[in-house]
Amino acid sequence: MKTLLTLLLLPVAALHAQTALPGNLTAHLKDVVCLHLDFTQTRTLAALSRPLKASGSMVLSRDKGVIWALQRPVTLTYVMGPKGLTVINGDGTRERKTAREAPMVAQVSRIFQALAQGDWHVLDSFFRVTGSGQAEHWEVELLPNAQAEAFVKRVRISGGRFIDRVRVDEPAGDRTELVFLHQRGDLPLSAAEAALLAQD
Repeated sequence: MKTLLTLLLLPVAALHAQTALPGNLTAHLKDVVCLHLDFTQTRTLAALSRPLKASGSMVLSRDKGVIWALQRPVTLTYVMGPKGLTVINGDGTRERKTAREAPMVAQVSRIFQALAQGDWHVLDSFFRVTGSGQAEHWEVELLPNAQAEAFVKRVRISGGRFIDRVRVDEPAGDRTELVFLHQRGDLPLSAAEAALLAQD
């Protein structure tokens, strides 16, 4: 989660003239009001012989916020929205931080929501972007400028109808790969999900 938040908080300059704009490749994502998906995360560290794996589910609501539910290896849910962050531990206990106490949380939620809709401009400050492919199968590569190169070496995002895969390569040789599965853009928030986001 920490690596993903670091990526999303590294707020993509204009593309090279002959390269298709990511916004053109992914314009269809803007139609998604609420996205449900499962994910797997594989964290490969240069110092470890085996990768660290995690999995869970996510809900991204364009208007309400983000629910990031980690199910393995531990149970932990992050509910992120403009008002702040709620962390729900495996035993059901909750920890809340307001937007003032955790000012980056609202931005993280906004960036999650924007990326799910193919709005690459949320990254305008720290990356330059190249995009290739067609709407059915596309790939976007983010290369950091001087402000971001200490945190990330390269980010590759690929997909078709939705974002399917994110790979983050770090300067020290570590990398994180997220794979998004079973994506549904036609389901509204459930009552329980709406209640969670309303409490945020």
